[in-house]
Amino acid sequence: PELKSSTYFAGVGLPLEDRFIATLAAHEYTRRAPVEIQSFEIANLKYVREKLGRRANVRLMQLVAVGDIRPRDVVAAGGALTYGQMCTPAGLREIARYADVVAPPTRGVIPLRKDGRLAEPLPIVADAHAAGLRLETWTFRPENHFLAADFRNDAGDHARNEAGSIAEIRRYLATGLDGFFTDDPALGRAALDA
Repeated sequence: PELKSSTYFAGVGLPLEDRFIATLAAHEYTRRAPVEIQSFEIANLKYVREKLGRRANVRLMQLVAVGDIRPRDVVAAGGALTYGQMCTPAGLREIARYADVVAPPTRGVIPLRKDGRLAEPLPIVADAHAAGLRLETWTFRPENHFLAADFRNDAGDHARNEAGSIAEIRRYLATGLDGFFTDDPALGRAALDA
């Protein structure tokens, strides 16, 4: 589950975190099954970590964007921290204090060159692992429009391209990432099994 827009909801009198934690505690399944709680904000993950501790079945995932974008809670507090700063070795060490996983978008792991093809991988996977974090990326989509030019076919921009999607996922897996989001889990499984 993603704790989405916590700052906004708290601002309109509908804080999410305590109700979410109560829901986890209310069900046997969520007390023992794997749960990966994600957020683009920081304060809510720190709060959940404080309340839940480090439970064996729960991972906290810090979602990040690329560049000089600031998390909404940072903006609301008047802070200057950007996602780009969070993805540096020092920033990743700070994330590891409250989260278990960092999750950049795919192009935050392997960016695109000007021609739309994949460039060299960034050091974020190794840096995350050095900080004690898992790295999971988001989101692989099988349509040509979303694929790097290396993996597109000539069926058109919106055509579904299963082979290209599997090949692109495999390229990312080679960086050592620990997990990924995909719009088509069957293709993700095929990439892992290839």
